[in-house]
Amino acid sequence: MRKLSCIRPLPVATVLLGAFVAPTLAQETGDLSTLRQKALELTNTARAEAELPKLEPSDILDRTAQEHAADMLERDYHDHVSPDGDTTPFDRFIATGGSNWAISGENIATCERCPVPPDAGRVRAFHEGWMQSPGHRENILSDGFDSFGFGIVGEGSAVYAVQTFSGPGSDAIDGGDTQALTLQAAREMALEQINDARTAVDLDPLDGSEALDNVAERVLESLADDPEALPENVFELLPEGSTGWTSLALQTASLGGSGATMTLEDVATIISEWSSSDETYQSLGGAAASYFGFSAEAADDGRLSAVAVFAGRQ
Repeated sequence: MRKLSCIRPLPVATVLLGAFVAPTLAQETGDLSTLRQKALELTNTARAEAELPKLEPSDILDRTAQEHAADMLERDYHDHVSPDGDTTPFDRFIATGGSNWAISGENIATCERCPVPPDAGRVRAFHEGWMQSPGHRENILSDGFDSFGFGIVGEGSAVYAVQTFSGPGSDAIDGGDTQALTLQAAREMALEQINDARTAVDLDPLDGSEALDNVAERVLESLADDPEALPENVFELLPEGSTGWTSLALQTASLGGSGATMTLEDVATIISEWSSSDETYQSLGGAAASYFGFSAEAADDGRLSAVAVFAGRQ
């Protein structure tokens, strides 16, 4: 499963010389709704200048960001990973209801000797600092994200802020443009790569089969409702009138963070996974198989699911 690595940022700090703020006894957020709107506005302005689509606000990401900002302030640390070492940005994203198949990112910042409660000026200063740092800027301008969250909190003269991002991942390869792969093109590519892998382990090549493509589609539909719901009798999924099959075997795979459309890279990754299995001979259908069927589908949350059917026939 592919997941976007969170970039460990450099601290963004601003010292206001000559300012004095009396310490407070409780964490303060200021007008949090307005500050979140400002953070999103600044982010989407930067994205528009880079000709990227705007991000949409997310309640899940807002909660993720706010809880981490409050935790950093309460426990006096500035890091993506919690002091106990077992909570990462993706852990927090999942804990607040995020999708296992999406990618996520996080930017953090802190400021000492800053006015509390935080205001729009502080939000802008944090944003400008993030935009000047390559790692933070990469998150803000990632084409794999479509959602945004923001959290900010202060106490005494310390302010902590967190930006959070999520999305299906990018369909582009190495920064280039990538066209969506049609299902028929995916089937042709999968068959070609499966046969290359079979040849490498001294197995005969397979022929494509429309009947087995239909079986793969029906299995994929059942997995959409229940990822663990593999059919007990695959033969029952064969189209009416399709007879003479002596063996049927399934392979399934799912990728996360693969974008909202299916690409050549996605199919190649799945076939490579099957080809590099500890039981490669069997994962490629074994000697009993002579025909092949395939279906795959990309979901909006970044999940790509695929099913292969290997079969023998009289």
